[in-house]
Amino acid sequence: MKSRTKIKSKVAVAFLENFPKAYNNYTLKHVSKQPGVPEANLTKPLAECKVALLSTAGVHLKTDIPFDLDIQDHTIRIVPGKAQEEELTVTHMYYDTKFAKKDTTIVFPIQQLKELEQSGVIGSVSDIHIGLYGGIMETEQVEKESIPKVVELFKNKDIDVALLVPG
Repeated sequence: MKSRTKIKSKVAVAFLENFPKAYNNYTLKHVSKQPGVPEANLTKPLAECKVALLSTAGVHLKTDIPFDLDIQDHTIRIVPGKAQEEELTVTHMYYDTKFAKKDTTIVFPIQQLKELEQSGVIGSVSDIHIGLYGGIMETEQVEKESIPKVVELFKNKDIDVALLVPG
């Protein structure tokens, strides 16, 4: 990460901590409502559904190339369902990642999802999950490239439910 990006990150975190309302207004001003987007209803009980995580907290395997924060990286990272917590990390600049780096379940609750599977609340945990960098202000590439890839991956894996974990 370039030093300019590091400074930008520290300013963003300080801005969030000191002016949370203004920060929310700033970060959400680029979000547009999507009228006409259909609601998704489950076609079977949750106890029979395959569930995946979709995190915008910058989660990825430690062996992956980290998200490039200098270019507003819109690419996706596939996180295998068998990944262990110690194999994961986060790359993000708009929140303080020190706690998420120590305990990735804060932003990527895979262990809790596995517990729901074992207790029968959900049918199964997907063998893939998705990590995205959610600090992107220009969302056109996300909408045109990243999300269609995620949808295709999830369709190919017969995933019934995707839980969005924002970051």
